[in-house]
Amino acid sequence: MNRIRDGKPVALAILGVALVAAILLAIHGRAPWYDEFYTYYVTRPGTGFGMVWPAWMRDNHPPLFYFAAWATNWLGPAMADRRLLNLGFFAGAVAALCLIGRARPDLRGLLFAYAVALAGYQPMIERVAELRSNFLAYAAGAVAVAALTAFAAPFRVAPSRKAAAGLTVTLAVAFFVHLSATLILGAVAAAFGLRLILARDWQGALRLAGIGLAAAIPFVATMAFQAATIAGNTRTFWIPAGFDAARWAIELETIANLTANWPLTLAGLAGLALLAAQVLSQRRLSPEASLVLTLAGGLALAAGLLIAVHLQRPFVIGRYLVCLHPPIAMILATGVAALAGRLGRKAGMLLDVALVAGALLAIHGHLRDVLARAGWDGTASAIARLASACPGTKIYADTYWNQPTLNLPPADNRAVMPFAYAWVARDHGFALAPASSHALAAACPTVFWTEHVPGQATDARTIRDALRHRGFPVTEGHLRRIGDGWIFVAPPHGG
Repeated sequence: MNRIRDGKPVALAILGVALVAAILLAIHGRAPWYDEFYTYYVTRPGTGFGMVWPAWMRDNHPPLFYFAAWATNWLGPAMADRRLLNLGFFAGAVAALCLIGRARPDLRGLLFAYAVALAGYQPMIERVAELRSNFLAYAAGAVAVAALTAFAAPFRVAPSRKAAAGLTVTLAVAFFVHLSATLILGAVAAAFGLRLILARDWQGALRLAGIGLAAAIPFVATMAFQAATIAGNTRTFWIPAGFDAARWAIELETIANLTANWPLTLAGLAGLALLAAQVLSQRRLSPEASLVLTLAGGLALAAGLLIAVHLQRPFVIGRYLVCLHPPIAMILATGVAALAGRLGRKAGMLLDVALVAGALLAIHGHLRDVLARAGWDGTASAIARLASACPGTKIYADTYWNQPTLNLPPADNRAVMPFAYAWVARDHGFALAPASSHALAAACPTVFWTEHVPGQATDARTIRDALRHRGFPVTEGHLRRIGDGWIFVAPPHGG
């Protein structure tokens, strides 16, 4: 691998400052959405472990993230406060990558390109700004791929006890966050094991197998209790089924990866072409080419497993595929390192500048997209303005249109939906009318508020008729769509 250059620490410092600033802006600026309220509800302050553990086990994901969110309620009650948990995961991943770089100084050029790649990918900004497990999966996947690259190469000196323990803990976390992360990183780890076997490094293969089995214990133990529940929950599910749906999700996530930072992608592809030419001329695999083939094989196996499971129980969507990014990042970083090794000092510094500039542009674009994403604040802000203009405004949470979500297992959805409406109303300073009431405001508008109905098509007349059928004496009203929800505003009932 190429040697580290003097400008790299400065470039990483600049990138790091910009990245942390963007993370904080995203955490505090993104509007909350339904899945975050699910996490908030099942980890809410004031609940004992014995109360929340059953809810975690009823869900479709391993409970590690829920435990971390519950244990950090001290961060504060606001959604942005709770999201700061992800900043801790970010700091932990950075520290782990630094330790790997210290243990393998020969890989620092590779790890520089890898870190720049990860910083510019969409999950770094989008997933860090949500109270869900996806960013933990991304961070754990990033460290796991780096650790496998550093410590699972054929015929290397056995890693120190600290390094072996670190790899075990990293894989254990990665396996215990999300089922898609388990499949993807399990496939990548298996590919590293196969690499050792093909190289006839039996000691290394046995060592990695032992680490992998130890890392899988928490996941396997939990799945012994959770698997039947997950299978039942997903028998009829909201995620589109079929081969094409899974293939498109994987393809779109890969395209998003490759187009995030064009200087890095182009430099990586150029370096990979150099490695391929070297292999053809020398007729043997270099360690770098072997690493690329290992990662590519792991990705191919992961894609096959994801599609196979999806055909049985639909679960492949874009935000669940965050662990595809680290292996692709390492492949491109290997190409970048190979290209940089052929360049002089000045050309190498220019390449570093281009990579970081591409990452900064990507971060800016992802931040802009995240801040523009629809959330519950859009409809709630509009309602708050109506209530401020006429304090007698009556506001109803109209959950009639949320029946698909309310009926979706696990059963906690039936409690989470009204909890979310009440939480957002309180956060925006207005009160909801009792669900049992059917009265309309006499001198102010009456607002019927519906959120989390993406793609649901209806019109004002249909909403009015549904309200009248449920006992509301509504004769007319105006429908206003905002983000993934709407507000239906009926005029004052008194005249």
